[in-house]
Amino acid sequence: MGRYITVFASFVVMLCIGSVYAWSIFAAELTRDYAFSASQAQLIFGLLIAIFPVTMIFVGQLGKRIKARYIGHIAGLLFAGGYLIAGASGGSFPIVLAGIGVLGGIATGFGYWMALTTSVQCFPEKKGLITGIAAAGFGLGAVFMSEVAEQLLSTGRNVLDLMTIVGVGYGLIIVVLSTFVVQPASDQTGKKTTDVKPAAFLKSPVFQKLFIGIFLGTFAGLLVIGSLKLIGGQADVTTGHLLLGVSVFAVANFAGRLTWGFLSDYTGASMGIFLALLFQAGAILAFDLVPLTGAVYLVLSFLVGFGFGGNFVLFAKETAQEFGVGNLGIVYPYIFVGYAIAGIAGPFSGGLLFDLTGSYSSAIILASVMSLAGSLLFLLHYLRLRNSAV
Repeated sequence: MGRYITVFASFVVMLCIGSVYAWSIFAAELTRDYAFSASQAQLIFGLLIAIFPVTMIFVGQLGKRIKARYIGHIAGLLFAGGYLIAGASGGSFPIVLAGIGVLGGIATGFGYWMALTTSVQCFPEKKGLITGIAAAGFGLGAVFMSEVAEQLLSTGRNVLDLMTIVGVGYGLIIVVLSTFVVQPASDQTGKKTTDVKPAAFLKSPVFQKLFIGIFLGTFAGLLVIGSLKLIGGQADVTTGHLLLGVSVFAVANFAGRLTWGFLSDYTGASMGIFLALLFQAGAILAFDLVPLTGAVYLVLSFLVGFGFGGNFVLFAKETAQEFGVGNLGIVYPYIFVGYAIAGIAGPFSGGLLFDLTGSYSSAIILASVMSLAGSLLFLLHYLRLRNSAV
């Protein structure tokens, strides 16, 4: 029973820390009420995204020494502290940046590590499905946060009040649910896992493929996410469809994480990565090939989000497959740094290409090519493994 409770608790913790994907709501309020520039508002989000994968590297080492539930407790306290500091900032940019960008980023790293590693360790025989369930919570967090924010802001509260309430509420949920997380003492398959050292795995071809692959896949998806509303707006898609497109993308991201994780238990992670990134490449390119109406925009937003979700399941599963479930918490944070780099490079490249050309066409092509390159990398990896087995 403890294993199932752990998966449920991890899913809800991911929902809480995944609320960062609804940052555009906070950004709009900060820009309107506290004169934040667009770049200041996005710097807060970008800093959080850059910090949390790096934090996971250090948490992976800490996880050898203390129980996973305590990692979750730290995550909840840091999350609450960061949002409370931002809520009490009076609208000061440096304080909000420190509270949410820095402390929020560190909290996200602690929470993500705890939720992902304990879930997979509980069900190593279903790595794809369980990774999908845990990661799906992170993808769905924006949907819940959007509803919470809308309800609170509609009562006349401002964005600083929202930060305070979210900090207390979500922080408490993370702390309480982390208490129920159990961490198996050994690999549930009965296989002994040999500890790996960074000096060894950083040089391995498998690690390098995974690092490059997650960078290429998330670079493509994040480029489109960062410009999704602008791409639709350039094609005169109505405001209603543009707003709905963000929610559609989030739901598709959630569904993709579950679906790709489930399928990978049958296809294998390498073939799953090839299929997911190929799917994502085609969906992104369609933005440039198909005339955009409101309905088409929503369909393509769903398809891109569905493909993008696979990145956060398949690479984690392949890491566990290649290095052992017991080493997932040590190796995967280093691979996830590829996502942190993509979080800065992807949206920036899309904006730069638009500034240079006045159109998102070149940015869309770049994103599609990057995703295609990632898919071909793992197709070659899959074929090489199949040939060596013959």
